[in-house]
Amino acid sequence: MDIRHVFMMIIGLFFLGVIVYPLSLVVIRSFSSEAGFSLGHYARIFSVSTNIKAFWNSIWVSSLSTLICVAAGTMASMLIIRTNIPGKSWLRMLLLLPYGIPPFIGAMAWAQLFGPAGYVSKLYMHLTGAFFAPWNIYSAGGVVLVLAVYQFPVVFITISGALGRIDTSFEEAARMSGAGPIRALFDVTLPLITPAIIASTLLAFVGCISNFGIPALLGFRARFFVLTTRIYAALSIPDIPLATAMAVLLAIISAVPLIIERRLQRGAGKYTVISGKSVSPKTIDLGVLRMPTFIITVVVALFAGVVPLLSMLLTSFITYWGAPLKLGNMTLSHYQYIFNLPMVTRAIGNSFGLAAAAATITMVVGSLVSYISLRAKLTGAKTLDFVGTIPYAVPCTMVAISMILAWSRPPVVLYGTIWVILAAYLVRYMPFSIRTTNATLQQVHVSLEEAGQVSGARWTQVMRDIVLPLIRPGLVAGWILVFMPALRELTMSILLWSQGSETIGSVIYNMQDAGYTQIAAALSTLVLLVIMMGNAIVRKLSKGAVNI
Repeated sequence: MDIRHVFMMIIGLFFLGVIVYPLSLVVIRSFSSEAGFSLGHYARIFSVSTNIKAFWNSIWVSSLSTLICVAAGTMASMLIIRTNIPGKSWLRMLLLLPYGIPPFIGAMAWAQLFGPAGYVSKLYMHLTGAFFAPWNIYSAGGVVLVLAVYQFPVVFITISGALGRIDTSFEEAARMSGAGPIRALFDVTLPLITPAIIASTLLAFVGCISNFGIPALLGFRARFFVLTTRIYAALSIPDIPLATAMAVLLAIISAVPLIIERRLQRGAGKYTVISGKSVSPKTIDLGVLRMPTFIITVVVALFAGVVPLLSMLLTSFITYWGAPLKLGNMTLSHYQYIFNLPMVTRAIGNSFGLAAAAATITMVVGSLVSYISLRAKLTGAKTLDFVGTIPYAVPCTMVAISMILAWSRPPVVLYGTIWVILAAYLVRYMPFSIRTTNATLQQVHVSLEEAGQVSGARWTQVMRDIVLPLIRPGLVAGWILVFMPALRELTMSILLWSQGSETIGSVIYNMQDAGYTQIAAALSTLVLLVIMMGNAIVRKLSKGAVNI
């Protein structure tokens, strides 16, 4: 038997046990009751006021956050790509900085800035003599703002890429016909990048509605719930049937935009405006508005990315939360405390071990799936590829619930151990590895493998001596792209952790929730340093084409 068929059968069984079986249990449980098939759990969502409110909160908060980040992302893309604003490379780096920050750590940083005892709030009270700031970050408005900040980079990357590729001769033709710059923008440019705007809108909406960390850290205190935090509350009771129904509902809401976005990609040909010739986007002269626009953009970018990081760093050194900002109130004791606390050192070891294991297993399996699908083209290979990428549309909360249902009873009991978190990571990050290795393999021409086979080399020799050396940089970059998100992961970890299986994400969240703000800030600062180093490695391996 061809060894490739053996690998395909093994991977098929692996996907059935790790992906299909757990996720199907969530769907089945959501429709099950003691009497058999039932829609009762879904009825509870829309008959209990708390659940109805959480559902509508998810919709309007995600919609408003998406509207804000799409508007800001489109405007920023136009400024960076199509105008003569100075310092474009630095501005791009500043605008993309939130992309590398875990959203829940970003929420903590914004709370340290604009919370009741936050640095900006205290500055405002000092300058005005007020007893409290006129804003409240622990509110629906705070959740909307911070969600928009951390989904903005997705929009900016998508739209700026489209703007940089379209042929400016269309705009020039409009100008020659008498249209002014504004009319050319609205009548020509924006319609041409419509697919990119729609795609970024859908992706941002999915990112907002499936987020747990930001609504949890900024919404719980105000008793403001969305679907993800209601699922967390239901599991805490525990009310597994209700949690499964809400998770499936959330998965449907998340999957629909992703399906639409995929169809838009397939039908993007009618918007094609590049036909093999080089494209040099024409810049618009801002005139006297050039420097004011630059200053405003820098201030906004600094507040979105840099200032929250500085507040996190500052908080990690301050003796107690709310202490006056002076040198005598700075200390390194929080960092010393971190490394002397068994729970933290255990969490660091667990997170690094889980991230490394998840990255290694998913990259090995993803590489085999990609090769079988793209090169061997065996019967059923496309099905494997499809099954492996299903979790991309599944919210982390649903993945966590699927682990509880699948691995909490004999014959295989993983729940309550560190292995259930690893199983969740394998489900969540499998699509990342498959897509990364697909892109890497497509860069290697099939003639190189054929030359090896003609020379008498077996398939294993061709893989070892030709294919693997050529795709090794891509595999290493892909490994890091799985390792880094797994290292900082929160949603699945906070739902699955137990004594002895803590992760960095769960420890930071629990410390912040318990009021240990400086300890949480110190650990978050260390995580951000690791992320920055990982990003530098990935950029070097991908020659700047990929960021974490």
